[in-house]
Amino acid sequence: MSQLIKLEKRFEKALEKLELALSKNNLKEDAKNSKKKEAIVKGIHHNIDDLLVKIEYLEKAATNDANEIDKLVRKLKEIFELEDD
Repeated sequence: MSQLIKLEKRFEKALEKLELALSKNNLKEDAKNSKKKEAIVKGIHHNIDDLLVKIEYLEKAATNDANEIDKLVRKLKEIFELEDD
């Protein structure tokens, strides 16, 4: 009977050690996952910054195109006014 009690205590200690090891492993996994999430978030911020730069470039290009179109329209008006005279 005492051997059974000793075996039960050893089993309980082994189980506690196993639970402790699993909890440490889970903490390591959680740390790895949080680092991965941080990297993803940083990547998203870089992508957003890149997109904002591209949008600004396209807005400037659109403004320049609109100005060029206005110049061409004015020149066409001048040409038609000269021909009407």
